[in-house]
Amino acid sequence: MSGIDGLPVKAIAEAVLQRALSMGLTWRLRPATVVSVAGDGTVRVLHDGDNVPIRVVSMVGPVAVRARVMVLATPPAGNHIVGWAGTPAHGGPPGPLAQTFTEAGTFIVPAGARWVRAYGVGGGGGGGGVTGAASSDGAAGGGGGGGYCESLFRATDLPAEVEVAVGAAGAGGAFGNGIAGGSSSFGGLWTAGGGSPGVAVTANTTSTSGGRGLGGTATGGNVLNSPGGSGGPGRTLDRQHLFTAYGGHSLLGAGAPPPVTTGNAGPSADGYGGGGAGAIASATSRQGGSGRVGIVIVEVTY
Repeated sequence: MSGIDGLPVKAIAEAVLQRALSMGLTWRLRPATVVSVAGDGTVRVLHDGDNVPIRVVSMVGPVAVRARVMVLATPPAGNHIVGWAGTPAHGGPPGPLAQTFTEAGTFIVPAGARWVRAYGVGGGGGGGGVTGAASSDGAAGGGGGGGYCESLFRATDLPAEVEVAVGAAGAGGAFGNGIAGGSSSFGGLWTAGGGSPGVAVTANTTSTSGGRGLGGTATGGNVLNSPGGSGGPGRTLDRQHLFTAYGGHSLLGAGAPPPVTTGNAGPSADGYGGGGAGAIASATSRQGGSGRVGIVIVEVTY
């Protein structure tokens, strides 16, 4: 049996054996595998050849799930981990510390996990487009940002597998309104809604008003539910642009900046869950910018 971090495991084991002999106790040393480490520090192992885990006390410091250990049984004193069966298990946790989903997938709760934090945003809404007209101007509305949800769970309260949905990005409108962003969700436990689309306009010689897309809703999070930011309205008055249509922000990503010229489509969002900008156009029709896909992030504490 080898030591860990300078701890004289062999000496400790010999001392325990000596104490057991002096007390007239019977003892047995067997290899086992750590199967769980609870939040309160309780360790359970499964002896080789057995079917039922038992509770033990570690005398070698912290142990990881799946570590191979030597367990000393000294009835009625109890069961104690006194060393390693093979190479000491100093390595990392038995599963990932974080997983990022930018498309639908399945989160599998790792063995030994104590807490799971899951948070994410819905997809951003697309900006509205402008149908052009000669000697005219128009400004459409920007799309809304995706809503944000966050929850913290005890790993034991979750099913072994959790289905994750990720909200699609809303496309910008070509000759009409943008498309709404899709919703993200974590196993039906929370839902972060997608941003609403920006409203389209047709250019004219007097004034136009493209309505902004509202931010996505957020429900079910046990830590935080926050709606996404609304996009900016588009507005012209006698062919003068008064308001430009930026995309709404999400808590995990920025929306698109407003367009600065009538010669290009509305910019698309850069950040996860951000809304696309509305278009500004004159004689030539312009498309609104696209929103950005949502995202779900799952962090594990062991």
